[in-house]
Amino acid sequence: MSSSGDTQSNRASAAIRRLSLVASVSTGVLLLVGATVSATGAGLACPDWPLCHGRLIPPLDPLVLIEWGHRLLASAIGLMMAALAVLVWRRGLRGLGRLMVTLLLLLAAQVGLGGATVLSRLVPFVIGTHLLTAMTFLALLVLFTARVWWADGAAQGALAPPAGLASAAHLALALTFLQVALGGYTSAFGAGMACPDFPLCRGRLFPGGDPLVMLHYAHRLVAFALAVTVAVVAARARLSRDRTVRVAAATAMLAVIVQVALGAANVLTHMWIPVRVAHLGGAATLVAALVVLTVRARLAVAAASAGASAAGPGGLRAVVADYVALTKPRIVVLLLLTTIAAMVVAAGGPVTWALAVYTLLGGALAAGAANAINCYWDRDIDAVMLRTRKRPIPARRIAPRRALAFGAALAAGSVLVLGLAVNWLSASLAFAGIAYYVVVYTMWLKRATAQNIVIGGAAGAIPPLVGWAAVRGDVDLAALVLFAIVFLWTPPHFWALALNRSEEYRAARIPMLPVVRGTGETVRQIGLYTLALIASTLLLGVLGVLGRLYLASAMVLAVPFIWLAARLARHTTSRAAWALFGYSILYLGLLFFSMALDRLLA
Repeated sequence: MSSSGDTQSNRASAAIRRLSLVASVSTGVLLLVGATVSATGAGLACPDWPLCHGRLIPPLDPLVLIEWGHRLLASAIGLMMAALAVLVWRRGLRGLGRLMVTLLLLLAAQVGLGGATVLSRLVPFVIGTHLLTAMTFLALLVLFTARVWWADGAAQGALAPPAGLASAAHLALALTFLQVALGGYTSAFGAGMACPDFPLCRGRLFPGGDPLVMLHYAHRLVAFALAVTVAVVAARARLSRDRTVRVAAATAMLAVIVQVALGAANVLTHMWIPVRVAHLGGAATLVAALVVLTVRARLAVAAASAGASAAGPGGLRAVVADYVALTKPRIVVLLLLTTIAAMVVAAGGPVTWALAVYTLLGGALAAGAANAINCYWDRDIDAVMLRTRKRPIPARRIAPRRALAFGAALAAGSVLVLGLAVNWLSASLAFAGIAYYVVVYTMWLKRATAQNIVIGGAAGAIPPLVGWAAVRGDVDLAALVLFAIVFLWTPPHFWALALNRSEEYRAARIPMLPVVRGTGETVRQIGLYTLALIASTLLLGVLGVLGRLYLASAMVLAVPFIWLAARLARHTTSRAAWALFGYSILYLGLLFFSMALDRLLA
């Protein structure tokens, strides 16, 4: 009896594995057929729903057959999912029950959206949502399939992934879905050729504020962020001993490379049908590969994730304080000062309160998002360093996943506030700043090179560009000078701090300049960057952007900065380094304040 029961159970498990795999592959094919429907204009070849021209067997017209084939394949997948649900519940796989219900609900939503697409006569928003829901269904179905195939003893083959791999894969997956959404709406709203050239858009690095152009351009910007993130995933996965992880990461990297080529080909071939279909197929492949990678990588860390504590005790006020702490509010205040000063300079005087409020709100959300995700990614380092070990995540007051979700929500809020209330250029710049700080600096440069602060400093220099774009709708030479000022200010500011924290960085294995090149070279670099910074501040007067009040203020403020840097070179002590660090913060704040004051009094 027992042997017979085990045999039946094994057969049921095998049937679930096979059926889920077939359903996953079929869903991928369905996405390709759907892309063909859209690319060929067959969406209304069957003008009614659920029948086609009122018939179960429609006329044998090529476009009709494409649309009707899409519906038939969707129906077949629906039957597969029904059979799969029966097998799961009969098998008693409680761990998969909720996921199965979610899949069935998504399937029902897809059926409704499919009908709404036809009955609404191809409303763009419905079309884009239909694609996004389909890709979500595919991702969850692949997740279901992976969990089924690696259930029981199969999970024992998963080896511990390199540090941060699972988190990077999650970020890549989130960016992929954002990219799918932007791509779907770009196609649905007919914005595929809004940027008729490549890689620039209408011959410009930052195109105008036309909504369709900005939608298309946002798709390209996210593609860049996604490519960098997947490259980080692939690099980390190479260190894994798990062959499945390495293959999935390599597949994702190849898919991204192909996707970039197909994106360019879409523009250069004027949306040729085979290229459009292949482009969506590449997106589906990327989603599937990243889902497999995240599932596999998470197998080895599931216990630790499940044991992560939620926000600690202390009441609502303490919880709110911890989430605010994730955003590093003192840094945010300084960044907002550079933003509002840039707005006043761009406007040549006062700025309307509504524009100022929305821009500062979007900027605060963007900076907070970047800092929160930075706290999530660097939680292992923060736990080692004395000055950061009391932050909410290493102190176990906020679970890592909640911090990541909080950061992602802030990022989405920033893009929406700036895009809808200000303009899409400022929203794109803010998102680029988040992506650069998280992916380029936090995930890559910080642990890879002593030039991490120099290159990564570009992220902190984005807020003046956001403020300028909010007022002018473009980015010109004066805005780039503001960018350069913050960019050149960052190394002497941060290296002054690093000189007093070099032992902590050494313990955390972070290659900051004092750790890698020594104190003498760090002090020399501080001096060079200080001189470059002072020179850049004078450019605004030379260009005629700002007047005598600013020039006088810039020169007066420069004197203590140069003197403190020189004193540090003569006597490299902790006290001298702290003095330069403290004054650098005051210097940047007063410098940008003098910019705004110069224009307000002009």
